[in-house]
Amino acid sequence: MDKRKDAILGLLKANGQASLAEVAAHLEVSKQGALRHLEALLEEGLVARDSEPHPGPGRPEHVYQLTPAAAEQFPHAHRELAGELVRFLSADQLERFFVERSARLEAGAAPQLAGHSLEEKVRLIGRMAAASGHMTEVTDNGDGTFAIRHCNCPIADVAAATGHPCRSEQSMYQRLLGTEVERTTWLANEDTACTYLVKTR
Repeated sequence: MDKRKDAILGLLKANGQASLAEVAAHLEVSKQGALRHLEALLEEGLVARDSEPHPGPGRPEHVYQLTPAAAEQFPHAHRELAGELVRFLSADQLERFFVERSARLEAGAAPQLAGHSLEEKVRLIGRMAAASGHMTEVTDNGDGTFAIRHCNCPIADVAAATGHPCRSEQSMYQRLLGTEVERTTWLANEDTACTYLVKTR
């Protein structure tokens, strides 16, 4: 199954999309057999199915293409490149990069938070962070504080090596929420999560 899966993913990567018949021909199996493999990939979220109209009578033909999640199935060197960039850039250049990156993220988030209560803002920030791969949990501590807990860091290597993205993130949260935010745990310290404690005024 893994070899067949890899073959389908490779075909879709090379061609952009493929019909059931094209997948079956590529695998040298029946359409029924190809469909079983495609359905497994659909369940994994690696492949999407769409309908493509064709001339003449009959239903539109299904075509298959890769989802963004499938990118992880192919070789990449993002982590190695990021590490090389961190070693190449000066401390001042890194600081400026993460300040400008934080400003872009803040500009995109601020309109979505406008008009909401503090708790609503905290939960919205949690959802945004979760959508970007942080596996975020938000809890009400019951004492007037909230915790934003990131269980995963998509840029863990860079964060641990420099600390810049973490400091920028903390400052951004303070500006977006208009209140004090304290980092209480840090993945780089071998904690189980990065936790930001949001305090009410």
